[in-house]
Amino acid sequence: MNGPLGRIMVEFAAGLGRAELLKLDFYASRAVKQQERNLRKLMKQNKNTVYGKLHNFKDVKTVDDYRRIVPYSSYPDYIDYVERMAEKGEKNLITRKHVGKFNESSGSTGKSKLVPMSDWGAWVCQCYTFSAPVGCAYNYFKKQGKKMPPQKGLLTIEVLDHKTPSGQTAAGLAAHPMLFLKHMTPLFVTSPKEVMFPKTREPMDMHYMKLRWALECEDVSYMSTVFITMLEAMFSYLENNWEMLCDDIEKGIINESIVCPPDVRKRLEKKLKPNPKRAQALRREFVKGFDDEAIVPRIWPKCGWMFGMSTGSLSLFTKKLRRYIGPDIPMHQLGYAASEGVMAVPRELNTDEYVMLPQNGFYEFLPVDAPEGTRTLTISELEVGQEYEIIVTNMSGFYRYRIEDVVKVTGFHKQSPKIQFRYRLNQIANITGEKINQHAFDLLISDLCEATGEDFNGYSLFADRTTSPGHYCLLIEPKNDVPDSECARYAEIFEKRLCETNALVMPQIRNGALGHCEVKFLKPGTYNEYREMKGRQGANLNQLKPVKVIDNDERYEFFFGHVRESLK
Repeated sequence: MNGPLGRIMVEFAAGLGRAELLKLDFYASRAVKQQERNLRKLMKQNKNTVYGKLHNFKDVKTVDDYRRIVPYSSYPDYIDYVERMAEKGEKNLITRKHVGKFNESSGSTGKSKLVPMSDWGAWVCQCYTFSAPVGCAYNYFKKQGKKMPPQKGLLTIEVLDHKTPSGQTAAGLAAHPMLFLKHMTPLFVTSPKEVMFPKTREPMDMHYMKLRWALECEDVSYMSTVFITMLEAMFSYLENNWEMLCDDIEKGIINESIVCPPDVRKRLEKKLKPNPKRAQALRREFVKGFDDEAIVPRIWPKCGWMFGMSTGSLSLFTKKLRRYIGPDIPMHQLGYAASEGVMAVPRELNTDEYVMLPQNGFYEFLPVDAPEGTRTLTISELEVGQEYEIIVTNMSGFYRYRIEDVVKVTGFHKQSPKIQFRYRLNQIANITGEKINQHAFDLLISDLCEATGEDFNGYSLFADRTTSPGHYCLLIEPKNDVPDSECARYAEIFEKRLCETNALVMPQIRNGALGHCEVKFLKPGTYNEYREMKGRQGANLNQLKPVKVIDNDERYEFFFGHVRESLK
């Protein structure tokens, strides 16, 4: 929105965001004491809950007491309590705080989890996933000697929420801030409400719908996504379908081939008018191609920044996205967050270092590969350059929760650690003890892309133990038509790099304990089809992570059922 109202909105939103960054500085300067204060407060507040009585919170006076008395936990430890909260609205089970919302996990590894979110947790999420990025962008523009322009953006998110039987709102973590601002979204989002807040899970071609409105808007000033993969996939769709989109903008229609519920289509078509001038301007840029010059600055010259998670296993997709957005558009990385809460955020654009939020829980750390029984460390005991498994006590009722993430400490902001997300402990492929973690796998794929000169829409690893000996099978959806004769060459390159980066692999192959690597190509559109399938099953698509490991029957049947027929 341009004009005085647009300027007022930008200044107001930026003011809120900058205030949150100042608040983070305040807590970071007192991080050690704040962590101890959080723990004492949580134990005192929740000692009479069912969980607190079971684990003797009343006896916890110090951090050492907490380590000694309260056990580690995982989601199964809370299922009964969560179900009673969601089904019957029971209180004082795991927390005394008011729980009006539930975070719904992606369901990428099975059934979606419901994670309670207290009012405190919801407010922190609102502040640091919505307001703080705007504050960072405002500061970035100010350093460049520019004013931050009025904000109207392409958001890849669609917000699907529902009510639990006891009346709480359940949605993905990223959806809650948008639900809070639902009536204001037309002011700063290109997508109409029917697309951004679909009322049902009926199939709808969301790539088309979001691009259809965004492309018609000449003043797009930012782009937003949860995971960078969604935005990259959207631009890949644009590259393959720009002629249809331009034709539809020219005619003021929604293409008849697009899947959309009839009632929604009818409402959306009433909002459209023929726009041949914009269609012609877009065509002029699209016909020049997508390779010589990035497309985003050409179709949206006012686009000044973007935000979305693109570190850890997603870093490879950042390189792919840069082909479309160019090298100069700065990124806000959103931070380190999960259904259990927001734990760390960046203080500026173009950094993958996140400052931990010392006010939003109590954090413990275990050195990677530490023996069972190793004492956990607090934030004051961490070493720069080391990797740790993070153990979370949040403000919403989860205690010493093994989230199974590994982070690397890169420094400190005042007393608060700066971290990078590295990989998930539960996404490791292993046949004979070589233990390939997700971070190593992504580096292998990056090397494979460079060595072959090809790009992939997606890739997954399967540890095949049905053969003798067991071997790794790499499934790839190539972006281009790569002939099957290349499978052997791809497998040879992948295996060579695997041996170079993992000292245990070559000896195991030589002694016959591990078989040679195999590569199979997947049909075009396989990973999009998988997303659509998970959406029909009720998964939260905004939080659905790329499938890197084939580790259950559903994934095996789907992906091996989509292996491409021979292409000469």
